Formats: sequence, C-alpha cells, structure tokens
Amino acid sequence: MDVTELRHCIYQLNSEELFYKEQYEARQAGQIHAYIARQNIKEITKRHLLIPEVPETIPPEFLDSFFFDVTDKDSIVVQKHNRYSPAIVHSHTFFELVYIYDGTCKQTISEQTIPMKTGDFCVVPPGVDHSISVFDDSIVINIMLRRSTLHSMFYNFLNTPNKLSSFFLNNIYAKRANDYILFHSGIDPTLRESFIWMLWESMNKQEYFYHCITNTLLLVFYLLVRNYSESVQMPLFNDRMDVQRYAIIQYIQDNYRDVTLSTVAKRFHYSNEYTSRLIKDLMGMTYTEIVRTVRIERSQDFLTNTTMTVANIAEAIGYDTPEHYIRQFKKHTGITPSAFRKQAAKNRRF
Repeated sequence: MDVTELRHCIYQLNSEELFYKEQYEARQAGQIHAYIARQNIKEITKRHLLIPEVPETIPPEFLDSFFFDVTDKDSIVVQKHNRYSPAIVHSHTFFELVYIYDGTCKQTISEQTIPMKTGDFCVVPPGVDHSISVFDDSIVINIMLRRSTLHSMFYNFLNTPNKLSSFFLNNIYAKRANDYILFHSGIDPTLRESFIWMLWESMNKQEYFYHCITNTLLLVFYLLVRNYSESVQMPLFNDRMDVQRYAIIQYIQDNYRDVTLSTVAKRFHYSNEYTSRLIKDLMGMTYTEIVRTVRIERSQDFLTNTTMTVANIAEAIGYDTPEHYIRQFKKHTGITPSAFRKQAAKNRRF
C-alpha cells in the first residue's frame, strides 16, 4: 500500500474498529451484557481490547508497555485512533499527541470537555486524566511519545524557546504542569500530509522508517510553533507559577554544564535556601535531581549520536570524573553509559 492508497483505506473500519462498533451498537441497544457473554475475555485482554463493563480489560493506567516494545528504545508509536472505542477516562506514562485528520471529536481533559475539529493538534502529558470520543467516520491520528527519551530525541527543539517546547519541558521536569496544549492548524496541507506519511511509515516499517517518523514529527513541531502559536490553548501557562517554573528549567537547560544552586538563585534574585524550596515546590523534584536529569539526558544524546569517549562526555556535561558520571548515569537509567550506547547502536541497525 502506498501513501495515496492509505488516504482512501484509512476510512475503512479495521478489525478492532469492527469489534468496537459492534460493542457500541450493543450498548446503544441495551444488549451489552448479552454481547459480553459471547466474548472470549481472555483473548480480548491479550489483544489489549477494552470493554468498560469488564474491569479486567481496563488497566488502572496505560503504561509504556501497553503500546511500546519495552525491549528496544523506539519511543514513537503512530496509529489511527480506533473509532467507536469506548471513551474511557484514563492516564498514561507517555505523551499522547492527538491530530484530527478529518472530522470532529470530543476530548475530555481533567473533566473539561474540548471539542476538536479538522487540523486541531493536542498534546496530553503523562499523568493527566482524559478520554477521546469518536463515534462516526472522523479520522483521528494518535502519536504516543515516550517521556523517557523525548529529551534526547528532540534536544535542539526543546532548547528553542517557544510555547510547545516550554510545555514539554514543564511536563518533563515537573510532577504536574499543564494539562494539555492545543493548536488549531485548520486544513494545512503540509501538516495533513506529514501525519499521513508518519502513519504510512509506522504501518509499513521499511528501512529507516523510525528515523523518517522522528524527523517528520520534528518538522511538524517547528511548523506548528512558527505558523500557529497565536492559536494555542494552554490553560495553565498564564499562571505565574507555571511561567516561573519554565524560566528556571530553561535557565538550567542552558547552563547545565556548570550551573549551581547559587547561580540559579543569583539569576532570579533569591537566596539559596528559598531557591531550593521553590524548585521543590514548583517541580516536585530537588535541584540536584533536576540537574542530574538534564545532564544524563544530554549525555544520552552524545552516546547515541557521537563517538565521544565516556570520559569526554563526562567532562562535557559537567562531571569532575568519569566515575562520578557513570554512577549517576546508572542511578538514573539502571545501566551504564557503555551499555546504553551498545543498545542504541543495536537499535539503529534495525
């Protein structure tokens, strides 16, 4: 199937959508219990299909393992949202990107109902309760983006000051920040083609498909912030605490190699003690934890994309000795830098 064919085939119901449409119609007709009685619940659970009336099919939280192969480092999944699937309120451990390719849908985020239409692009971060309702022929494309590798994959973008990068940074380094960010791009032909292309790459998995998806998504990010920043809905960003959080995170990002608590305090005209408490209150993490996270994630980019030695990387990100860096890396990731590099090289071959 080529991209042209996909534009037409995307409207056909797949096997999961047929399952959900039958379930939806049974529920509408008041026959849901008879429908459930005919189902093989063990097989449904194995296939990650959902029936709200059967609690064992509904995970308490959608973990990375629900969508991702956790044995590799690929951290983007692109798929068509299954129409007629139950609008279950849920949260997840990854970022979910929702693009309305054609039609409309309703998304409920933290008990706020948000109508969406063609060209709308919404990002819901980890830990936020939400649901999506699509009970007609509308086409919604979902992209799941793992939090653990977003920073290393899109490092340069995150260091470009804009509304979307600030949203990501706030939600990477804080326990809870903005509930969502929403762009209204209308019928932008470049964005529409980009999402279809990413879906096609994800379905066909030809050579370098993952690199094609990653770079296309990066293009989408830049086009959105360049052309549609004025359309952004981000309900909490005008809050003073949220702006302050972003400013501190951005400063640490820009100066991670030699930043200290004292330099942060001086930059924002606070005492060391107040700055330490403020960071903990704003982000739910200590100053030390944030700096370590920024440094380790920056080093992951070096390990993946350069031939620098571990010793040189340690120096480049601000550690006094390679041994200190290796201990901190293993504490943060569970493996050594060398093991991480080997895994990254293996994944590139596939």
